Amino acid sequence: MIKRKLVMACLFVLAVQLARVCLLADTKDQQMTLAEEIPDGTEVSVSGTVEWVREKEKITAVCLRKNQVRYAGTILKESKLVVCIRPDQLKEQLNIGDKVIAEGEKESFDAARNPGNFDQKGYYRKQGIHVKVRADTLEKQSEKSLLYDRIKNEMWKWRKKLSGQLQTKMGSYYGGTMSAILLGEKSGLDEEMRKLYQKNGMGHLLAISGLHMSLIGMGLYSFLRKAGTSFFTAGMAGSSFLLLYTGMTGNGIASQRAWIMFAMRMGAEITGREYDALTGLAAAAVWICLRQPLYLTDAGFLLSFGAILGIILIEPVYAGEKAEKEKKEREKKPVFLKGLSASFAVNTVLMGPVLWFYYEIPVYSVILNLVVIPLLPVAMGAGLLGLGILRFSERAGGGCLNLCKAILWIYDRIGELAARLPVSRGGTGKPPLYLLVLYYGLILWICIWFYRLKERRTEKEQRKTKSRERWVGVPGILLVCLSVLLPGSCWLMHQVQGQVTVTVLDVGQGDGICIRMPGGKNCLIDGGSSDVSSVGAYRIEPYLLYCGIRNIDYAFVSHGDEDHISGIRELLQDQKLGIGIRTLVLPAEKYWDEKLKELAVLAAENGTRIAEIHAGEQVVDGTGEQKMSLRCIGPEMVLSESGNAASMVLQAEYGNFSMLLTGDVEGAGEKQLVKSGRLGKCRILKAAHHGSKNSGTEEFLDAVEPQIVLISAGRGNRYGHPHEETLERLKSRNCQVYSTQQCGAVTIQSDGKKLFFSRKCGGGGSD
Repeated sequence: MIKRKLVMACLFVLAVQLARVCLLADTKDQQMTLAEEIPDGTEVSVSGTVEWVREKEKITAVCLRKNQVRYAGTILKESKLVVCIRPDQLKEQLNIGDKVIAEGEKESFDAARNPGNFDQKGYYRKQGIHVKVRADTLEKQSEKSLLYDRIKNEMWKWRKKLSGQLQTKMGSYYGGTMSAILLGEKSGLDEEMRKLYQKNGMGHLLAISGLHMSLIGMGLYSFLRKAGTSFFTAGMAGSSFLLLYTGMTGNGIASQRAWIMFAMRMGAEITGREYDALTGLAAAAVWICLRQPLYLTDAGFLLSFGAILGIILIEPVYAGEKAEKEKKEREKKPVFLKGLSASFAVNTVLMGPVLWFYYEIPVYSVILNLVVIPLLPVAMGAGLLGLGILRFSERAGGGCLNLCKAILWIYDRIGELAARLPVSRGGTGKPPLYLLVLYYGLILWICIWFYRLKERRTEKEQRKTKSRERWVGVPGILLVCLSVLLPGSCWLMHQVQGQVTVTVLDVGQGDGICIRMPGGKNCLIDGGSSDVSSVGAYRIEPYLLYCGIRNIDYAFVSHGDEDHISGIRELLQDQKLGIGIRTLVLPAEKYWDEKLKELAVLAAENGTRIAEIHAGEQVVDGTGEQKMSLRCIGPEMVLSESGNAASMVLQAEYGNFSMLLTGDVEGAGEKQLVKSGRLGKCRILKAAHHGSKNSGTEEFLDAVEPQIVLISAGRGNRYGHPHEETLERLKSRNCQVYSTQQCGAVTIQSDGKKLFFSRKCGGGGSD
């Protein structure tokens, strides 16, 4: 490594860029933009040039560059922004390079509102995009465009056309999958299939990665060389085709990296010089990060470059490559063994980013990829060939695409089989940063040791003296141990509790509360939303995985409103690939409405136990000082109707910690709780019905005497929750009020004596 001066120079540049990202605020696309000075909801007019268009079922997103933003007689300039408009409101077909004008409301991108959730703001910031406009109208001003835009537009049209042909000939399911593999077009992907691939460590097949680029580039180069063309002609043809292919498929990070490395390799071939993969990798990283330093913290960047780094540096350690002359012996090894060592090497390097961004590991991915990757060149080759000859012979082209379909069918069956195996995924939770630093520090030390052993072995062979081989396999064994210890340590950190942790999730307009008991049991109190779609998949499940939770011991449902059950319904339907729910706890059957009955049937169909809980019953976790109870105190039996007043009410107690969880109880329900005599004083209150006007009456607050009140309500909800009168009542009692509207997720921890709380959107403290 040290002998490679260009590599060392590249590492220095990357270190400087990383320091800028972590320590400074002057990196490209990190500063406040002019358009961010405009308040959200402000009516604006935007004129700019179309950069790209992404069409979805419910929305069309259009990226504009060189924008002028007009509002209140003021004109501001914005380099890039996104305009979102419904397809039925888009009257004309847009092309890249068109000059357009749009009118609508300015909006900001959302940062992650819960730990573990997708950071939309950070995602677009890396692309230099900071704001969006939800447009009511979008009209063309001019169709004149630059040559670059016209070329880019033609490639975009070809991409759409080819994707349509694939879906027509292969069907929407397999055609959408093949479009993602060949063209990077993911709009037609089946969501269940996408999740199946991702959860089993096969998700890289669905993205235009370096593997895809290498297969296409080297395939074309090898074909031309065998056809008798020169190094120069074959290299230039391969590089040019890959450049066009990169542009057509979206110009992703992995594609850029693969093209740069391929071009450098072809340059070495043409000039008769030896190609060094590590130098090519470092040069590609510098090229990308000089343009956008924020990519150094991007999952795609780390996974793409990490995979190649693993093959270059770590694979020889696993392969047991001892000296230069023994490389030939390695070539004689079975393909399976060579593939296994490469797979282990990639997984060793990628373990950190996978755990950091996705919080779980696909246990069988090492073995699965040994099966699926060898089939990928066949699928891609048949797909490209099929598309190429369709216009000449539909029968022959269809036959090639049927071969692709057969391979994709095999992929699905392999994924389904792996998902049914025990412990198919290891839910570890997000690792602390210091643990990753220690992990990669040890990997570096092991690699240095291995390569020093290799150098000594080579020197001895040159002197024709005997050398001992007792240490040859030790570095590889140590790397395997590290790859096991990292996820194991991370999992253990998240499982050791000894305290209660309550997190009120930001699920929009709804409720979703996660309770981790000191003895290790995990409970979910409601989980739904009326304004966030797929709240289970995008808000609840990522948080649970972030915390290392793979199974919910008890999922309590207070009542049958959609804003309390929609997410739980999703979790029940997707337990094979998602979060397991062992027991679904419902109120007494007399309070069930139709939605609760449907939920009970769904739970039974998916193997979840159903339990009823009545006033006075409780769930207990732990013993002695670690004992925590979750006691049901409502609804009262005098009520005979379902709805808000019949919501399940729970009281949590752990030492000095006490919390009341009220569902949507209000009005008559609160009065019945007060009369029952079961309602005691609680330090923490989860405000009923999202802080509505009729919740938290004076009589109720007199009985509870809360010091801290948590409110779960969506931003800008149409109900006006939390109501001003309710907030005034709480303020008059000197209650500390935390709302998910302003704070995002609110987390409270207690050891039974003191309280510690934190908010996702800033701040924390203790009491």
